[in-house]
Amino acid sequence: MTKAPLRVGLIGLGAIGQAVVRLIHQHAAEDATVVAALVRDPSRLRPSGSPEAVTTIDALLAQRPEVVVEAGGHAALRAYGPTILRAHCDLIMVSIGALAEPGVEEEIIAAARTGGSQAKVASGAIGGLDALAAATLGGLARVTHTTRKPARTLLAPTQVEQLTEAQEIFRGNAREGALLFPESINVAAAVSLAGIGLDRTEVRVLADPSVDRNHHEVVAEGRFGTFRFEIQNVPSEANARTAQLVAMSVVHALLLRRASLVVG
Repeated sequence: MTKAPLRVGLIGLGAIGQAVVRLIHQHAAEDATVVAALVRDPSRLRPSGSPEAVTTIDALLAQRPEVVVEAGGHAALRAYGPTILRAHCDLIMVSIGALAEPGVEEEIIAAARTGGSQAKVASGAIGGLDALAAATLGGLARVTHTTRKPARTLLAPTQVEQLTEAQEIFRGNAREGALLFPESINVAAAVSLAGIGLDRTEVRVLADPSVDRNHHEVVAEGRFGTFRFEIQNVPSEANARTAQLVAMSVVHALLLRRASLVVG
């Protein structure tokens, strides 16, 4: 029996949200359909084929989505995530750094339990989260995450002009980093939640004038052995702070919900 397309709601219709819609149209039209998107300004001109724009969470949930993709930023996840989960609707989260804020992670988990739903962390611009999560079962001792980004995405233009080599602008744990760089360190938050947590994951952030891509390197050590993952992401054309891979990871997560064979 052919399954009906997965009903998907969106929070946010910016660079990531539009890319998700486009990828679904191109690669998954028979498997998923975006029923509506929660936005701040419904009158804003958007690309042809964009889903219906709504301005309240009630209007979004009235479209009966089976899963909602949050791509609206930390404030949006804080404001709407628990409501979605309590409404018996699953949630795929992109703005993972919001979970570093006091009480947010706990509220998301409690809401999912109340609604019998699931909150899923999108892998976003990183990979290897499955291996990290597996390693926690056998003794994961240390995780370090180094992020190297084009200097222009982290520093003011006057600072970039004076920069001749990579400059470390942060060293600390992932929770501190997520709160200081909310739009730049969602990846580190995802790595932390898969592994040893926000307070134990060590993070470095480098502003580098010599690179034009976002670099992430994750190194993990434990009883299982040693794990090293490195990726260089091509930025989104619509937003240099966002990797193209983010929207791809979201659509992949949606397709897994309908897949007969799942890897990883």
